[in-house]
Amino acid sequence: MCLQRKRAGVESLIDIKNSNRVAQKSMKMTEIDLDEPKQLAVVMNQEEIEKQKAKERYMKMHLAGKTEQAKADLARLAIIKRRWSKKKEKGKMKPGKH
Repeated sequence: MCLQRKRAGVESLIDIKNSNRVAQKSMKMTEIDLDEPKQLAVVMNQEEIEKQKAKERYMKMHLAGKTEQAKADLARLAIIKRRWSKKKEKGKMKPGKH
């Protein structure tokens, strides 16, 4: 005899499954690899080193003005310098202060 709970209302029409739930597997002690965490740590360390190297390469190129962001920054700086020089020239040219 199969003992199933009788579903009330619309429960019998809707089959609900949690897609986020992951069934946990039972492992025997003989199946567990004790070296795996070490390998994972090595891979993570290598990824961190690669990220750091990439960041350093980008900063070198940025300081040399070869990146798009550096070019945009230098263009904005040139505009600001022109504005300041124009204001400075206008300040010198005011009549009556000679």
